[in-house]
Parts: sequence; C-alpha cells; structure tokens
Amino acid sequence: MAETVKFDPGMGEFVIDFNNYVNDVYSNLLNLHSPHQKRAQFKLYSSKIYSYIQNNIAFYFGCLLWGYYLYFSNQKEPKEIVGNSFLYMTKEEQQEYDFLLQVNFMMNYFDSFERDTGYYLGKKIIISEQWKKILTFYTDFLNLNNGFLNTKLTSDIIIPNEIKAKDIDLTYIHSLIEDSIKNKDLSLLLKQEKIVI
Repeated sequence: MAETVKFDPGMGEFVIDFNNYVNDVYSNLLNLHSPHQKRAQFKLYSSKIYSYIQNNIAFYFGCLLWGYYLYFSNQKEPKEIVGNSFLYMTKEEQQEYDFLLQVNFMMNYFDSFERDTGYYLGKKIIISEQWKKILTFYTDFLNLNNGFLNTKLTSDIIIPNEIKAKDIDLTYIHSLIEDSIKNKDLSLLLKQEKIVI
C-alpha cells in the first residue's frame, strides 16, 4: 500500500481560467457599439461560458469528492499528501493569496449570466441549483481548510458536515474521478446519478 497520496489525482490540468475569460468577453463586448453586433457576439460566447461554468463546477465537485475519499479511505492510518503546492508558499504569498477569488467570482457572475442571456439571446440560461449548491459546499470546504495552506496529511482534511454525513462509496468515487480524468471530461462527475449533494 502506498505511503503517500496525491493532492490532485489529475483534475487540475482541466480547470479553466474562468475569471479572465469572462473579463475578456465583456471587455470585447464593450468595444462593440452596435446592439446587433453585441447580441451576435454574446451568442457566440454564451455556450462557451456555460461549458466553462460546468467544467469548473465539476472540478469543485471532484475536489469535494477527492477530499472525502482521501479522508475516509485513510482514516485508520493517515497518509502524507504529496503535490500540495500551497505548502511551499512564502508567508507573503500566503497573506496575498485569496483562495476564494475564483469561486466568489463565479458565484457573483451567475445572476449576470442569467440576465445577459435573457437580454442578448431572448431566453435566460439558468444555472442549476445543484451547481450553486456544489459551489456553496466547495466554498465551505476551502474555508474549513484555510485554502489547504497547511494540509500535509489526510487527517488534516476537514470535510463539511453536510458532505461528511453522507455515505458515499469510496470505490465509486475513485473510479468516477479516474474515468473523468481518463476521458478528459470533468463534466462526467456531474452527469452521474449515484452521488447527489
């Protein structure tokens, strides 16, 4: 049995820089003067924005599941976690590090996205309540673990109570995450039906 476990099993490489993408989209829209041009341009952007939201929400869900897996599968014999780059930040970097920046940006953007799709497309694209719930739990997860700045062992991981109370099959979590990485498609995490939070 391995003496160490990975901080990230491989999901991190599929995360999108959502904040910068959305800021670029709206910056480009501001440069257009015609409402017709803005509608046409936003129509092109909207499906990509939605898929990026889905991708990153799936990543956050995967992080929750991976944390749950690491914590419970090593409860009797805690293991060292390798690959946590946050451990190597300087004190100055830690003080400047806003681990909620990405999730807060996305959470705050949902209303704008729904409003803007209604305005530009004539029909609102609604963000699923389940996705919003995942983001809320992930925010809680980050806060409880202080952005993983000091997470060295599986026993250091703190799982939100709402997630901790669930009885999720550990083998299923592992295979689900493996499949999503193998297929380079994190949205598979959201499409499964056995785990609902």
